[in-house]
Amino acid sequence: MKKALFLSLAAICIFSLSTFAQKGKAKTFEGQISYTIEYLTELDAATKAQAPTEIIQYFKGNKMRLEQITAMGKVVVISDQDTKEQVVLIDMMGQKWAIKSTKEETEKALSETPKATVTVGTETKSIAGYTCTKAEVVTGESTETFWYTSDLGLENPNWNMPWSDIKGLLMEYTQTQGEISSKIVAKEVKKGKQKDTQFTVPSDYQQMTSQEFQNMFGGGE
Repeated sequence: MKKALFLSLAAICIFSLSTFAQKGKAKTFEGQISYTIEYLTELDAATKAQAPTEIIQYFKGNKMRLEQITAMGKVVVISDQDTKEQVVLIDMMGQKWAIKSTKEETEKALSETPKATVTVGTETKSIAGYTCTKAEVVTGESTETFWYTSDLGLENPNWNMPWSDIKGLLMEYTQTQGEISSKIVAKEVKKGKQKDTQFTVPSDYQQMTSQEFQNMFGGGE
């Protein structure tokens, strides 16, 4: 159960970091985007049953909400570009936790993360109805293919990721956490007004720091 919990949490936190901050004043997109998750690594039956298979993002101005639902419960990330703060909401195993990352923690993590080498190509394809450009991303010894779109009006959405040179929203890419690799693909984009309550922290969640949460689970190991 612990393995499945951290698989879900790691996937959503890393994905959210690549999309929660849209730098710039003009925001032309308000709505939601749904993504599918395909696991490229063969998972054991228990882990596979608990692993998330979909991500949904909600955008409103400088705020973003990203959520996954698994058999164990729900994980939500609420982020605000203006403050560069992020809160991870976990509703699992009958418990509700709110884990906050401060601006200082975000900047520290960014400074300690090696920058990826990005090569933007000329090849394009359509994903969820949007034209996407191919980019090769080299991180350490890993080379992966990303597809991104600039058609949603989100300027520099990857500013706080190793692949910050990609100036568009990721629509298809792969990621590896430990021994588990997955492919994330946008399947639907819906434009429309979003409620402010989507981007607030409910009062019934126990608030704690990232370190306090990790300590609850033996440091995440």
